[in-house]
Amino acid sequence: MQDHDSPSVHAPDVPPAEITVIETARSAATDLADLAGTAIEDTARSARVADRLSEELAELAAMLRSLPGRPAAWPGHDFQLLAALRTARAADEDIGEFAARALARLAAELGGSFEVIKARPGSWEAALIAELLRGTVGPDDENLPVFGGPGGSL
Repeated sequence: MQDHDSPSVHAPDVPPAEITVIETARSAATDLADLAGTAIEDTARSARVADRLSEELAELAAMLRSLPGRPAAWPGHDFQLLAALRTARAADEDIGEFAARALARLAAELGGSFEVIKARPGSWEAALIAELLRGTVGPDDENLPVFGGPGGSL
């Protein structure tokens, strides 16, 4: 049965921004269905799908807020990060601590602080992140297990 209330993505009178929104929503719905079918069977795969779904939904929300014009050219993970920061701020959290904790957890997941900044290790941004990580997990990552590294748990 076809839903006649939603516009065809191929209709010439549908603006490109709306086509992008429709396709992103369809992609998120597909990922959600995939997650519903595999959540118990394969937790590692389900976590990857849930991460992708979270990114797609954050991007979709930003697209919807920007209609009728085209959304800003940001990747979904930028929207996702902004949404997380907004949520933490709305909960009256210390944003510095929130960011430090998130970066420490990422370092634990990746296997070390350097892994977080290795894409641009000489940049001023990476230097500040490295300093924040040193203060959070120690200069030699000795406190990394507290954040889920080897021997630790979240």
